[in-house]
Amino acid sequence: MRTLLVFPPQGHFTQPYLALPSLAAYLRQRGFDDVHVMDANIEAYDHFLSRGRLARSLERVRASGRLKRFEAAGELCYSEMVDYRSLTQTELCGEWAVEGIEGAKAAMRDPERFYDYDTYIRSARCIEQGLALISAEHHPSVYSAHGFSMRHSIQRTDDIVAGAADAEGNPFLEFFREVTLPRIQALDPDLVGISVTFTSQAIPAFSLAAMLKAWKPELHITVGGGLFAYVGAKLARRPEVFDLIDSMVLLEGERPLAMIAEAVADGGDFAPIPNIIYRDRGGEVRINPEIEPLVIDSLPTPEFEGLPLERYLSPEFIVPLAITRGCYWGKCVFCTLHKVIGPGYRGRSLERTIEDIAHLKERWNAPRFYFPIEDLPPDMVRRLPDALIEADLGIDWWCDAKLEPKVFTRATCARLAEAGCRRLAFGYESASARVLDLMCKGSAPDSGMEVIHRVHDAGISVTLYVMVGFPTETEAEARLTLDTLVANSTHFEEASVRVFYLDELSEVYQRPADFDIAEVYPDQDSDLQVYYDFRAGSGMSRAQARRVYLEFVRAMKSHLPVFQDRNLLYHELKSHYFLYLIRAGGVKPLLEGAFAQNGRRGLEAHECPRMAPGLRFLATRFDRSAVDRAIEGAHDGLCLPRYQFDLISGSVLEHLDESVSALAPAPACAVLDTESGDVTCLSPDAERLIRACDGRRTLEELLAAHPPGEREMVREFLEDAARAELVCAVMETARAGATT
Repeated sequence: MRTLLVFPPQGHFTQPYLALPSLAAYLRQRGFDDVHVMDANIEAYDHFLSRGRLARSLERVRASGRLKRFEAAGELCYSEMVDYRSLTQTELCGEWAVEGIEGAKAAMRDPERFYDYDTYIRSARCIEQGLALISAEHHPSVYSAHGFSMRHSIQRTDDIVAGAADAEGNPFLEFFREVTLPRIQALDPDLVGISVTFTSQAIPAFSLAAMLKAWKPELHITVGGGLFAYVGAKLARRPEVFDLIDSMVLLEGERPLAMIAEAVADGGDFAPIPNIIYRDRGGEVRINPEIEPLVIDSLPTPEFEGLPLERYLSPEFIVPLAITRGCYWGKCVFCTLHKVIGPGYRGRSLERTIEDIAHLKERWNAPRFYFPIEDLPPDMVRRLPDALIEADLGIDWWCDAKLEPKVFTRATCARLAEAGCRRLAFGYESASARVLDLMCKGSAPDSGMEVIHRVHDAGISVTLYVMVGFPTETEAEARLTLDTLVANSTHFEEASVRVFYLDELSEVYQRPADFDIAEVYPDQDSDLQVYYDFRAGSGMSRAQARRVYLEFVRAMKSHLPVFQDRNLLYHELKSHYFLYLIRAGGVKPLLEGAFAQNGRRGLEAHECPRMAPGLRFLATRFDRSAVDRAIEGAHDGLCLPRYQFDLISGSVLEHLDESVSALAPAPACAVLDTESGDVTCLSPDAERLIRACDGRRTLEELLAAHPPGEREMVREFLEDAARAELVCAVMETARAGATT
């Protein structure tokens, strides 16, 4: 009996996810020795982000002739602007990405080069452009470090099945055929379990399942993970789904998966297996009853053997370890996680937790940990630091926590920092006591902010989760939250702000009248719909909430260094940000060091500006700056969950094509700085100014060549160009040499 557990694309590329190590350890504990794991997600990144594959992609994009057709067009509608932006980016940056991708991956994995700020930024930009190149090849699909979307909606079963067979838009079909399937065929498993945590994995997972079924029809394929807790029962209404898979695991997977393995090995019945959906021998789809989850202390320590740890794009292995399951609070009316990850809250004993940490640290020589839990419970806040210090484990770690003023005392915060806690993320949500009470957050604005101050003062980095547009929230209440965040912005480093959306598993959806929700708008064509638009009888409209959200975003960019300039990469790649925090020795040195960007300056009148080496120019018929503004302006009015926002399609796309003003031609120039990976859009006049900087004339001499009325404008542009590193100042000796 041979079992293979697969984590399919798309997830982050910085570290392994916990599902496969936990499931594999439990199967082995139950006596299944022939268990294998495959992280097809990181293998896909490594496959696509390679010199040969990107070169093939660039050749295909150019051969399509799409950019030439756009350059000959009389105007661009919204959807054409989106494609034009992608194609011009590919034409400008494609060769640079091909040339640099192997070095970029190597730098991300190198313990020294990773921490060189400029090298890190350049490498991250190169990886971004590489994924953008793959996306352009499979337009309109979008493949990035943060998501994968196709024209096919994951809210419809028919679309998921269609996407699984769409060779033009689905890059993973080629990857599975060339890389994954041959390896699985060589292994020849009897049972394949596919773990699906994110919506971005849905279509790739069913793509792989279909391919495996075509190869070996008798192979039992089971799927599980958080996504199916949301949509499993809905998928059960579509028997054709079970032409691709054999069973579906809901909630926690250890016990059901082990029982499936036993049934496959013995030819047994699936009827007694709890928490699964399957199709019986008569062709009927069955939904089995749920069962209480396993005692968490009975579960083995996760086993990461078999995962390609050297291939993740990180210089260190940050160990994920769940020390609790469920949420100890479990009352927030907007939250559904405590319903879909298994009923109830369970904490692993402190003794077992310390044993797990000690074992994993020694086994993998890994002193960095992430605890992927809902909230660090009060007893752990108080007891875990002492246990870590007593065991002398010397680890650095981070997790989410709840704002508990009586728990996070100044003494406790100091003890947490001493025990290696480097970052805590809190659900602050709102500065309105009324809104927090309506949410059943169990926290208060003032005392919650006191906790934030205490944690920050202890030297622990603070991240805040903030919500805008909860039903009945007024614009004044939202602005109170914004003002409070701005006034206290020196006491936290990150703020993750989102617009509220209505989840059908939430208490808000189940009790709409209690939240003054007047109407809910279901999409009759979406049989897998989970999130709904709505209208509340009071408070902000959805459009108002979106506008206020954008104000939050602008304010956070102004007041938090992590959102400024190129630093956003750290915010998006959480484990990278965490490693930089540790390397800097604390929050303050980090913000004063790598994130500060103090080295950039303008030009002095006596200095000779010279065009920076390594700039690459692309003349465009349509102004890319105008394209970007039009696209972002169109997005400003949309209230969609992020997984839908990654690829706008269907009726929303049709509306934008009709409502967004068409863009007329306006010649411009896009510029790539190959030293940093930054892309800038210039007017033809600005391009000529940059090219005129040859290092032979001082700034004063350059200005003298322009009419007096233009000189101040030219000066300001060249100083900005110097700060953007498009031009640099040449020393007098260099100027003399150039003149000679």
